Amino acid sequence: MSKIPVFATAIGISLMLTTTQGVMAASSTKSATKTPVQQQKKIVHTLANLNPVKITAKSTVQLTDVNILTQNEESILTYTLTVTNGDIKSLDLLDYWSKVKTNSGTIFSTSLMTKDKTKKTLSAGSSTTLTYVAKVGKNVKISDLVFQVIKWDFNQSNYESLKGQFKIPTTYMTSTPADQSKTLKMFSTPLKAKVNQFASYTSGDYNYVSIGLNIQNIGYNLFEDPKLKFAIKTASGTSYPMSMDSTSTDYKIQPQDNKTLNLMAEIPKSVNLKNLELQLIQDDETSKLSLPIATMQLPSTTNQSLAIQPNIEKFIALGSGKISVKVSGTTILRSFEDHEISIRFNIRNTSGSTITIPKYQFEIHTSDGYKLPISTSIVDNLTMQPLEERTLNLGVTVPANVNAQKAQLFMNLPTVADTKDQFNYPVGIFALPEVQPLQNMIGQTQFVQTNNGILGVTLSSIQRLPWVDGDLVSAKITVNNTGYKTIQIPNLTAELKIDNAKLSNETKLISSQSVGLLGANMSTDFYVVTKIPSYLEFSQVQVSVLEKLSDTDKSPWVQFGNSGLLPDINTISMGATYSVSTPGHNEELKVLRSFAYTGSSSNLIYTEIEAKNMEDRQIDLSQFVGTYVGSQGQTYKATVSQIETSVGPEEKSIITLWARIPKNISTNDMKLIIGQGITDNKFTAVKEVPTGYVNAATLELGVTPPNSRSTLQNLDLFPYSLTLKNVVANMNGSTTVDLSFDYDQTKNMDYSMGEFEHKYLFEVVDSSGRSFEKEFSPETDLKVMNGGRASFAFSDIVFQDRKSGSFTLNVYDLFQGQKIKLGSQSFNYYSSTLD
Repeated sequence: MSKIPVFATAIGISLMLTTTQGVMAASSTKSATKTPVQQQKKIVHTLANLNPVKITAKSTVQLTDVNILTQNEESILTYTLTVTNGDIKSLDLLDYWSKVKTNSGTIFSTSLMTKDKTKKTLSAGSSTTLTYVAKVGKNVKISDLVFQVIKWDFNQSNYESLKGQFKIPTTYMTSTPADQSKTLKMFSTPLKAKVNQFASYTSGDYNYVSIGLNIQNIGYNLFEDPKLKFAIKTASGTSYPMSMDSTSTDYKIQPQDNKTLNLMAEIPKSVNLKNLELQLIQDDETSKLSLPIATMQLPSTTNQSLAIQPNIEKFIALGSGKISVKVSGTTILRSFEDHEISIRFNIRNTSGSTITIPKYQFEIHTSDGYKLPISTSIVDNLTMQPLEERTLNLGVTVPANVNAQKAQLFMNLPTVADTKDQFNYPVGIFALPEVQPLQNMIGQTQFVQTNNGILGVTLSSIQRLPWVDGDLVSAKITVNNTGYKTIQIPNLTAELKIDNAKLSNETKLISSQSVGLLGANMSTDFYVVTKIPSYLEFSQVQVSVLEKLSDTDKSPWVQFGNSGLLPDINTISMGATYSVSTPGHNEELKVLRSFAYTGSSSNLIYTEIEAKNMEDRQIDLSQFVGTYVGSQGQTYKATVSQIETSVGPEEKSIITLWARIPKNISTNDMKLIIGQGITDNKFTAVKEVPTGYVNAATLELGVTPPNSRSTLQNLDLFPYSLTLKNVVANMNGSTTVDLSFDYDQTKNMDYSMGEFEHKYLFEVVDSSGRSFEKEFSPETDLKVMNGGRASFAFSDIVFQDRKSGSFTLNVYDLFQGQKIKLGSQSFNYYSSTLD
């Protein structure tokens, strides 16, 4: 019998339901219809009804206890003789002995228990007990035996004088009746033992027998744990060892005080539980035998549910304190091969002092007989302050072919290492509420009890997003504090499964805020992101957010599932606004214009987006990531340029995106997927390189070519507008032409922008077909001003000695080596050499 470590006091007793009251109630109900003769109580004969043996005129010997412990090859018999000295002088106990034999005459060798070997004399007017031990045949019954009292008499041929003997009729009860106490003496301390609570229940292939044995110290000295063993004895004689909870070992009982020991045995379901007995067993130092010292009948057993119902508190004593525990919810995340069950388990310190919680072991017992261990969610030396509450989310994986309905949660005491007995003693058994499936959970909210409040947790969306070397799966989880005080969000991590394949090593949990505090009536977002192959087809996504209890321990916090096709990414119509509703980064995006630059070997698609800060404070804008999507699903990662400085409330800025695409790809129906960049486990900071993105939307672009003006007035190079005036190309008879012009350039100051990479490209096309180019950078070469003047020169042999002619001046938007015409106008050369 192993010992279970002392972590709690009087824990397991409330598991057991007393059957005595039920039996008494049933008896009283039946007695109302019985005749007076039937109402007579059945007479039970016990060893007390046996006549004592006289060993002197006034001294007697009484057989007061008989026990048999069945072994594999032989049984161990113990019987106790109570010697009473009624004489006026001491009685020499060495003059007497006892033998035991069968009715057929087989004699068994007897010896005294070690504790009685030192008893030599018995004072006048006192009594004592002598317990004898014998090994008997395996099938020997007590009714087969004769117990003899012998006095040594050297005048007899065999030196023995038979003073008397005890023969126990088959109708006599040798064990203590179920409703009575057993008096015994342990190390000179008189005790009373009584079974005051008894129940059994079935789980899987076993019946579990639970006993509350009350020990009362009726002596005058402190009684300490004698390290007894306990066993259940069935009607067939087989024995099953009982385990004790932590309060039932290393105890002490003051005089006139009592203590209830909590015992439990695991018995195969095929074993008949009628006429069970509890045996108390003591190891004898000399004989090295385990000796039965008391046998007590148990009440009739009925299968009872000991499970605490959902949301009903169970109180457990821990030292001088107490905790309450309850099951408040159960969810199941179904998959093809395994199901993930999550049980919400609440612990509350109801005492006025700090309590250290044992590292309880939890397991699920299913209705079809399976026991499934749960990885512990309690860290070593977990302490709880007075009235502190904690919620554990107990997760267990259940094979798909195991019935998870009507399962029970067992809360067991920790087992002792390096012991043979690994029986898990339950301090609580809990019926689970109806299991709620977590399927198609997008938009649904679960409520999570934290240490200081309740949070609503919603699976807001699941998106599949194109990326450079695969796709990203991003689950957005919104946490809302509906309470009236600020709540500390636990330290969280995440796992994601695709068709039951866990991708935890590639999964990131991104928080929309760096501080783990959530104010009243506020919300925050988390994103669970993982990378998958772009060709992978799947039908199920499972999202698990876990609470990190320590560096190595974590517990399920909330789970969501979705089956079937993922919803399409939200599409924003051309001209409409996309609201990026991330707490602390509320922004609005709107496509201003999108067009394509035509190149010789490839084209370049280009988009300008207006970003507006909707916060009431200055912020760093989100670092956005974009991907262009063609009409046939082709994807092209966009290069993004945006400001690297903070923007104030309501301030607007321009985000520019572009990507090179093959010339044969139509841009007419092309769209842009844009989202907030992430880097590792956080949102991308300014100047960092994104490794993914979340919170995406699809923007309709309405790709159209810019209008090319037939004059050089109001040329649009957003945010600049340029007007050329007084264009003069002077031919001086040499090969060089000097072209000058006046200009007005304005800038739209409603927007801030990042690095501006556009330039004006001036192209002079001579009537001969020759062309000449000159680049001008806004604000560097051409100032924002009215009445500006600039010039450039170009040379060619064709202009040698020419005095007239015409040319066309084209102005282009030059970007990334490709250009779009903004305007064009024809002019004549002016010759300064004319006579």
